Amino acid sequence: MIFDKIKNIDLYRGLYPNLDIAIDYIKKGEYVNLPVGKHEIVGKDVFVSVIEIEGKDVATTPFEIHKQYLDIHVDITGCELIETGDVGTETSFDEGRDFGIVECENKVSTHLCPEDFYICMLDEPHKPACADGEKIAIKKCIFKVLV
Repeated sequence: MIFDKIKNIDLYRGLYPNLDIAIDYIKKGEYVNLPVGKHEIVGKDVFVSVIEIEGKDVATTPFEIHKQYLDIHVDITGCELIETGDVGTETSFDEGRDFGIVECENKVSTHLCPEDFYICMLDEPHKPACADGEKIAIKKCIFKVLV
């Protein structure tokens, strides 16, 4: 997990070629004007999904993992709670969706707000888009980066 301010995103260049493409796109700032939906940046290698969601209940939301794409979460409006788990026990995985559910005993929490970003690596359990107490509306981008 990497959590930082967007102004520092250049520090994370060089980890993966497709991550550098996503970083270039994020730095332009144009994502804030994208409508809800999926938008290709480089075909299936790098794309972004813009969603509007009410913050989920952290206690009942499961940890998720991905095995092909890392995630970059960037909030446009609202602030969310994201939990990152330790190595989890996989309970299900859908290869077509690159989406699995895991159970984790240990976790850390952070608040993601506009001007922050959160990178979730492959096989790293995470619970995005959760509310910390009061339910709030969140508009966010989830960049998917093929590794």
